[in-house]
Amino acid sequence: MLMTACDLGAVTRPWEISKQVAELVTSEFFEQGDRERSELKLTPAIFDRNRKDELPVLQLEWIDGICKPLYELNRKLQPMVDGIDANRKKWEELCLSYQQTRRASECISSLEAGETESSQRRPTESGVPKLFCLPNLLYSEILS
Repeated sequence: MLMTACDLGAVTRPWEISKQVAELVTSEFFEQGDRERSELKLTPAIFDRNRKDELPVLQLEWIDGICKPLYELNRKLQPMVDGIDANRKKWEELCLSYQQTRRASECISSLEAGETESSQRRPTESGVPKLFCLPNLLYSEILS
């Protein structure tokens, strides 16, 4: 178990190192995916370069499903779990930022296509819109 924890150790390191390792590993995955696409005519999802913007989501899944549960098995590894938690928070922030940027881009594209503000409202369960577009802006309503 400790050998596996050592193999996954980059996820426990300070943010700059952890992020750099994740990007390097992902780059290797994409290169493998490129080769598989050209030589074998297939692309497993994790190796698909077209999904590069999903790195924050993939990292959250990796942390929650593999890394954190492994390190939590041994109380002596708590300082490493603390590092994982700090990095997870950064990945979550990147994920939210990406989602907001994507929504804003979709709204702008819709407006450029001639859709109206009312057609862009996204109702919540209560029927009150959470996000809506105005020309070149995305407003987020905070619902209590």
